[in-house]
Amino acid sequence: MSIVDSTTLAKFYQCSENAPLDCRKPIETTEKIPGARFCLECGFPTTLPVLTELRSSLGAYRISELLGFRGIGRLYRGTQIGNGQSVVVKEYLLPKQYFNAVEAQQRRTALSQVVKGNLTIQKGREFRLVTPFDTIAEQSSDRLYLIFSGEIAALPTLKQVLTERSFCAPQVRQVLNRILQSLHFLHTQPSSFTSEATVTAHGNIGLDSLVISDNGYVYVCDLAFWEQLFVPAPPQMLSQQQDLIDLGAVAFALWTSRGIHSGSEVSLNPREVQHWPQDDPPLKDFLLHLLGLETPFNSAAEARQALSELPQPKTVASFQGNLSPKPPAKKKFRYWLLCLLTLPLIGGLLWLLLLPRFESNFDTEVTGFKQLLPSFADINGIQPGQYPYTGEALGTWTIILDKKPVSDRKIREFLTQPKLDTAAIFNYRTYAPQQSSFNEVLKANAKANFAIASLSTQLPEGLIKETIAYDGLLVYVPAYKSQNLPSTLQGKIALTQLQQIFTGQLTNWKQLGENFPDLPIKPYRPMETEALRLFQQKVLGNDPSLIAQFNKIEQRSSFDTLRSIAVGEKQAQRTEAGSISFGLLTQTWDQCKIYPLAIAKKNLKPVQPLLKETTNGTMRPISPSDNLCREKKNLLLNISAFHTETYPLSTPLIVAYPRDNNLPGNVSGPLFANFLKTQDGQYFLQQTGLVPLQAVPKNHTLSSSIWNR
Repeated sequence: MSIVDSTTLAKFYQCSENAPLDCRKPIETTEKIPGARFCLECGFPTTLPVLTELRSSLGAYRISELLGFRGIGRLYRGTQIGNGQSVVVKEYLLPKQYFNAVEAQQRRTALSQVVKGNLTIQKGREFRLVTPFDTIAEQSSDRLYLIFSGEIAALPTLKQVLTERSFCAPQVRQVLNRILQSLHFLHTQPSSFTSEATVTAHGNIGLDSLVISDNGYVYVCDLAFWEQLFVPAPPQMLSQQQDLIDLGAVAFALWTSRGIHSGSEVSLNPREVQHWPQDDPPLKDFLLHLLGLETPFNSAAEARQALSELPQPKTVASFQGNLSPKPPAKKKFRYWLLCLLTLPLIGGLLWLLLLPRFESNFDTEVTGFKQLLPSFADINGIQPGQYPYTGEALGTWTIILDKKPVSDRKIREFLTQPKLDTAAIFNYRTYAPQQSSFNEVLKANAKANFAIASLSTQLPEGLIKETIAYDGLLVYVPAYKSQNLPSTLQGKIALTQLQQIFTGQLTNWKQLGENFPDLPIKPYRPMETEALRLFQQKVLGNDPSLIAQFNKIEQRSSFDTLRSIAVGEKQAQRTEAGSISFGLLTQTWDQCKIYPLAIAKKNLKPVQPLLKETTNGTMRPISPSDNLCREKKNLLLNISAFHTETYPLSTPLIVAYPRDNNLPGNVSGPLFANFLKTQDGQYFLQQTGLVPLQAVPKNHTLSSSIWNR
């Protein structure tokens, strides 16, 4: 997922083109006033004149022409003075508008480490990774440079090349195979770019971070480690799992080819069943796993192995196609014949190609929210009738229906008859099925057309799921300042520690380290079966022996635990100070007397599920020093972390309905999901503590058809 965007700079300059890096005005300024350093119109730094010389401790370089820009920097072609070898120079800027002196110096220092952390590729092996061999980061300059040898870094990007071609399923398979090879190499490298114990990941996959040669080789450029240095925001955690998800996103967009080739503004979403092509079911199943919508792969190597073992659909028997674009009017790329000769090599190309387009579909952008139908009144196709459905008795949906997020009326009242002009009645009942509410749908579809629940178990055969939001668990400790567990824990806890605590292996906080208080750990299991199943899956790995120990932990309802922590605080500090528990989002996310802990999975950085809005309008993870009661109106769930499941305790909330079109739920299930996926439906769900499919704008108001009921 691309983390840099050239339009970021437009926020700080009054550029008439709203794109300073791609604007002609800075060039025109230097043509009118030789030697000018800033654009006459907006003050943006001008381009480097031809013959400008740049010097570092390793050599000197002369600029010969401006190539354009890529990502968040300008590109120049040049030569190395002394040996005449071709180089490509990428220029980064440190505008004083958003980098103070300390921040600028930090970035100069970090950039100077890039070459020292270069990836070492075995002789004779080609993994198509473009890394610089020199840096220039002068202490007093607001311009910094990376130097790349040869011409590879100057090749056209996938964004430039792949706007005229669509791709069939066999071609997508070829792409996946080659890019997974590149990812496997990258992910198995030591983390040499930084002294911190972090994984090596690309982190910035997108159309602009891949380039393609005439013979179809695709090269991976612009790793996040150096690109995000010039984004005015805290560095993002790099995740190998996110690289796999992003590759899945690219493959999905590549396969559907919507928008880029058709010019359509209608976006596609891999969570929508009807948006998938139907010509290669095994590939679809593979991509669902790669995207993390089904059980994710643990590594690029595992994914590549699974890809190689996919059965071949009938339509894959013969694979002859052209992955290359038509030559532009002014530039002739010889792709036609080369494509057929180098099909396996072109795989690299598409990997990172369509990610930015996918981001508008898959990420929680406000622009995506605006594309949703406004309200329940806009949903058509529902006929009058009775449509019973079910869910967990103490589960998320039961809690939601009784909430009153926008008035004194429960959500149940709005959803029982979503359209007042149609007598379609959706009655919710909870049953006591032997296994789960999903099984109830299959056993008695006349009594329960469909079910709504968190996907904590494998969906039974015969059901189709439709995601309507994201749910999960918060693990929390009391926010008491006297005992101050949040600060002692540094606001985080590892999954392994949770497992040890909730199976009785750790009984005193002192066992976690010498800085911890000598305080008994008091874990509490909630009563809600949906929360228990999620915990058993996400933390205990559904291990029967661990679950047996887990079942010995004292149990009380989330309501009682939260009340015990909040009521009579002085007394509670004596009895609840060492407590730790977990609960469903809808019960815990807005409780300010507790502190939700960031969760760390294996060797990855901990992910905080709750964000706080800062005074400048940006969002940052909460910290133990925050007064959550005072900041309550500025808190928001970490939407991206739940969507990508980088927050380990997240899960989709789904509508599950029968695949059999002879059963009533096959029609009523997806229609009810459509009500919930309107702007009003997503707003309702967000207000109750769920994570919406699309970020809801702050200024969103419910439609008149809701208010006038």
